[in-house]
Amino acid sequence: MSEIFPDFTFVQGILVIALSLGLSVLFWAMGRFGKWRAAIASGEQRVPAIFLFQHGVLEDANAPAHSFLAAQLSETPCDWSALSKVLETRFSDIPAVLGSASGKETKTHAALVATDTSFLTIEQWGARSRISLFDTSPCPKKSDGTQKLELNEALNQAPNPVWHSSDTGEIVWANAAYGELAKNLGRECSDSFPELFSNLPMQTSPEPRRTALSGNNPDHSYWFDVTSVAHTDGQTHYAIDANAIVNAEVAQRNFVQTLTKTFAQLSIGLALFDRNRQLALFNPALIDLTNLPADFLSSRPSLLSFFDRLRENRVMPEPKNYSSWREQIAELVVAATDDRYCETWTLPSGVTYRVIGRPHPDGAIALLFEDISAEVSLTRRFRAELELSQSILDAIEQPMAVFSPGGSMTFCNRAYQKFWKEDPTANLNDYSIDHAINTWKTKCKDSPSWPVIRQHIRHSTSKSLRQFPLKLSSGLQLNLTTTAIHGGASLVLFKVSSPQPSPQKTPEKLVV
Repeated sequence: MSEIFPDFTFVQGILVIALSLGLSVLFWAMGRFGKWRAAIASGEQRVPAIFLFQHGVLEDANAPAHSFLAAQLSETPCDWSALSKVLETRFSDIPAVLGSASGKETKTHAALVATDTSFLTIEQWGARSRISLFDTSPCPKKSDGTQKLELNEALNQAPNPVWHSSDTGEIVWANAAYGELAKNLGRECSDSFPELFSNLPMQTSPEPRRTALSGNNPDHSYWFDVTSVAHTDGQTHYAIDANAIVNAEVAQRNFVQTLTKTFAQLSIGLALFDRNRQLALFNPALIDLTNLPADFLSSRPSLLSFFDRLRENRVMPEPKNYSSWREQIAELVVAATDDRYCETWTLPSGVTYRVIGRPHPDGAIALLFEDISAEVSLTRRFRAELELSQSILDAIEQPMAVFSPGGSMTFCNRAYQKFWKEDPTANLNDYSIDHAINTWKTKCKDSPSWPVIRQHIRHSTSKSLRQFPLKLSSGLQLNLTTTAIHGGASLVLFKVSSPQPSPQKTPEKLVV
């Protein structure tokens, strides 16, 4: 090199190399701290947190420093050993102790991460130290040790049992709720944690597994939903109290069983369809009334399939138009949803069903099938007896009428209608004794017997005949006869007779 640069000495070369290294360090520092200056210029830099220490013990701090301590350390006041453990996770070359024996000394410590523009300055003179934290980016809130302690404390105070088991199944840790549960079950937690959930079902999915624990009282069980999370060193288990859910399910199951037993004793067939119009519930009476096989009903057929099978079994009237069959079923569903469906099905076999549709919550509908054949037969027989009784009354030529205890006419024959020229059968319920007497008065001469007749028809309980002679406007004699009959009713008979001629005196023979 001396041949190329004859005046260049070895010492000068050393100086040039040292100067180059110094400039490199200077440029690197300017780059790191230039970012901080840019942060200051942009207004992002907060007021630095300043800590004052004496012999390694914190003596004073400004507001940002107090906020930093409150966020990072659980105990205050603190010493340098506690603060240095927090700072060394972020900054380089943090000293273990504070203090300088060679006068005032200032050092700047850069962040460990290159993208972190924050830095720390430590000024020391004797036993006094000032630490300034220029924070321009988020830093770890807490150390790993502090976070671990807080997490352990949170798990320990959890209201539900939490425990950790090793790969061999041994419980290595459990929280206070687990210990309390063991105490309630009569299990001791002296040297090791007892294994309470030994009957836990095999983990086949991430879904919770339900299990029951029994203590000294076999009649009482503790139900839990347990979720297990696998780790490299075992599993962590989380148990949630499921007693309320299990009790609700048991109550619901008992209620359904009670309803099922009640439905089984009903003579009315029940078919309950859910909101998807699939059969969800039926009772034995439905099988008896419809002759549908139980396996078909148990397969949860749709509403349309149900009615198709009824039609095939001739358990419902034949539709007049097969092309509109589905539309009729749709109309039936709408009517049942609105609580308007009620029909009477008369089958070719002579059986008569009353079918009623009722809406239920959540869009479900219930169909009720009732065999009213006996009721219809009784009604028909009663109607036939009424017609027979009426025909017998009509065959009697003498006008007659029957009044109920309330004073309304219940029967009258054709002779009555013809004689009085009035047809009370059009509305018998509104045809009272007062109305009848007014009609009778219009065709009879005045008589003081009308109040007595009214009173006797309304209130007489004597079954003996009571006659009242009246005169028609035509001069004919009318005999009105009343008598009490069964049930407190009164029978009124009318008989017309010609007036009796007055007896004529036989002329006396003249004695000559």
